[in-house]
This record gives sequence, structure tokens and C-alpha cells, in this order.
Amino acid sequence: MLDKFPLKTLEEIAAKAGTPVYVYSADVLLRQVRAYRKAFPEALICYAMKANSSGALCRLLAREGLGADVVSGGELFRALRAGFRADRIVFSGVGKTAAELDLALSRKVLLINVESAQELDALEAAARRRGVMARVSVRINPDIDPKTHKFISTGRSGTKFGVSFAEAEIMFRRAAASEWLFPSGAHMHLGSQIHSAAPYRQAAAAMSAFVKRLAAAGIKLSYVDMGGGWGAREGAEMAPPAALARALAPAAALDGATLVIEPGRSIAAPAGLLLARVLYTKKSGRKDFLVVDAAMNDLMRPAFYGSRHPIVPLRPRRGSAGRFEVVGPVCESGDFIGTDVRLPRPEPGDLLAVLSAGAYGMSMSSNYNSRPRAAEVLVAGRSWKVVRRRETDLDLVRQEC
Repeated sequence: MLDKFPLKTLEEIAAKAGTPVYVYSADVLLRQVRAYRKAFPEALICYAMKANSSGALCRLLAREGLGADVVSGGELFRALRAGFRADRIVFSGVGKTAAELDLALSRKVLLINVESAQELDALEAAARRRGVMARVSVRINPDIDPKTHKFISTGRSGTKFGVSFAEAEIMFRRAAASEWLFPSGAHMHLGSQIHSAAPYRQAAAAMSAFVKRLAAAGIKLSYVDMGGGWGAREGAEMAPPAALARALAPAAALDGATLVIEPGRSIAAPAGLLLARVLYTKKSGRKDFLVVDAAMNDLMRPAFYGSRHPIVPLRPRRGSAGRFEVVGPVCESGDFIGTDVRLPRPEPGDLLAVLSAGAYGMSMSSNYNSRPRAAEVLVAGRSWKVVRRRETDLDLVRQEC
């Protein structure tokens, strides 16, 4: 993956923009999109904003004609600002506030995915206040185990997401009887980092049977949203999505309904890396440590999910390799970028690239330990530009009274 970024360009970025810095490739990002387009020529592809909501990346995706999957009022604001068409935006999430529902209705988004009977009531009330018809979709929890990390498995019973098929049917009948609700879609999302098509095949069969049952009862849906989650392994691009398309074929074939998919990580992750600089080397017990200037506040995934991002030196030194704990300056034992990482022995000042960091990197970053967040850079060919400046100490206190 490092070969997607010219070495001299990365060194120039580190020298001029500083480190840590997120670096994204426009070429890789758009290649991922086109792979989905080829596999799903008739589907509405809605980019999952939570993966990476950088304005520069989102503007590229909006210009490609993608829709957006948003899960907060803030993401809806970002999506519209980036140029995503409101009639290609779906609004998901289990805890939408009255203000967020009102915002979605005022902007006339394509679908609002409700996740509980009480949220359906809240949406109806919001629509009544505005005097508009709300296009409603119900998120269904199919109780399918996608065999992924427990924190990113969302399609099993016992999680906070969605409702059962039985409860969904009651909600659809209730929506159909309301003068303020228009049942328009059904939604599922099994989780993230799913590397097998089998769970999708099972979900698509169940969804297809359910939508047909609704149609027989006179409730005909226009959209069938099967979510996202197609895996992209760290250090590699996603598996070809043709297998996913075959698995979702029963949902795509439903008469009169448009298939919606919501890829996020598989588009953004391979397109980004995190550049960090080695500060110090040290030994503790039997372990060798590399202390770098990137930390868990910059890239949370290793500490939070146990993910293993490949870490490579930009200019490997000659000599024997070793195994290192790559850690940051944050005062937590859980602050690590990589554990037991095999590298040619680096020295202070050397640059390391943390690969597959384009998704859930910057979007999950924080100011923990009062650390300003990293800059972001977009590379197109051999040119590059800063698309989000590095925060300053003043930025840390700017909102304080």
C-alpha cells in the first residue's frame, strides 16, 4: 500500500505539514468507489460518513454521485456542506433527538431509518409539527451473527440496534395508517469488517421474504437498504465486492424497490495512512519500545478494537530487524499504535507509516491529554494539499468560557 504514495511526497508532507499527519490518496479512494459501481450498477451507494467525514474526501465522493449515510445532525450538516444531494441521504442511528429529526425533515432527506417504536412516534410528531409527510424506513435486527468484533457486530439480538421482524411489521402497519408517515424502506446493517458473503446472503433472503410479506399486505416499499460492513483487511484493499453483490441479489431483485448499500471503511481505509516520527527508543524488561509522536488519541483502533495496522519505515535502515512496541506519548498503558511489530531497527527522527488508516482514524480522534488533533493532507497524483490544518493549543481552549 505504501507504493500508492510517492516516497518523496510523503517526506515533503512530513517536513512541511509536520507529524503526526493523516495522508489520503484521491486515486485509491475513487478506485474503491468504482469497484462498487461495477459490482452494483443499479444500486444507490450511500457512503457511511462515520468512517471518515473529512470535507475534502466527502466532496470527491459527492462529485462521483454517491449518496451519504449519516448518523447524527452533525454528519447531516457535513454531508450537505460537502455537496451530497439531500434526496440521496439516509439518516440512521438509535438516538436521534427531536432537533435532528426536525433537521432531517426540513432538508427533505431520502429516508429516516427509525430504530424503535418510540422513535417512530417521535418522527410522526415532528412531521405533524412541520405539516409534512415523513419518508420512514425501519431498521431491522435480523439476529444474524456476522462473526466480527463484538464492538462492531450490530445485527444480533441483544444489541441496541434495530427491531425484530415482528416488531418491524407492527411499526410498518402503524406508519401506513398514519397521515404523517409514509413507509418507504426497510434497513439492515450487520456490522463492520465482515469478510464472508454468507451473513449477507442469509440477511438478504430474510429481508426479501419480509418485504414480500409487507407487499402482500398492501405496504409496498421503494427502498431496501442492506447497510455496509464489507471488510477491508489492514494492509490490503477490500475483497472484490462482486461476491457481496451476488449475496445481496435477492434483495436487489425485489420488484419496484431500489437496493441501497452503505460502504464506508472499505472505501476510505485503504486510501489513507498516518505518518508518525520516532521520538525515542527504549527497553523495558524484554521489550523494545519505539516512542512516536502519534498516539491513541490520533488512532484509537488498535487500543479500542485490537486492530493491527501494518507499520513500515519510509526509509528502512540496514542491519538486523527487531520486534517493537510502537507507543505514543499519552499517559495510558493502552496507548499503542502497534504491538510486537517487526521492523528494521529505527532511530529517533525516522518516519513510520501506519497503513490502512483512512477510516475510523481521524473521525475517532480526540484531544485526550490536551493533544491537538493531527493535520490531514490529500494527495492527487504527485501534488498534495493540506485539507485540515493541525490544531493549535489555542484551538483546545477556544470554546471555553
